[in-house]
Amino acid sequence: MKKFWADLSDVFIERERAYLVCNDPAQFFSGLRGGKPVFSESYDDARPLQRESQFRNLVRVSDVPIFKEYIEN
Repeated sequence: MKKFWADLSDVFIERERAYLVCNDPAQFFSGLRGGKPVFSESYDDARPLQRESQFRNLVRVSDVPIFKEYIEN
C-alpha cells in the first residue's frame, strides 16, 4: 500500500488576501502551459491568487525567481 502526504494546512482557512505573482522582468503570472507558469507584460492578463499553496507550487515548478505583490482592496 502506497502512503502519501498532502499539505492541507490552508484548505480550511477562510479567504486570504489576494495577490499577483510576478517574475524579475516585472511580468505577471497569467496561467499554466504544459505545467509551467506563463507570464505576461499586460496587467489585464494577470491572474490573482489567494492560497499560499498556489504560490508554493508555482515556486516549485518555475524556472525563474518569482515573488508576490498583494492587491490592495
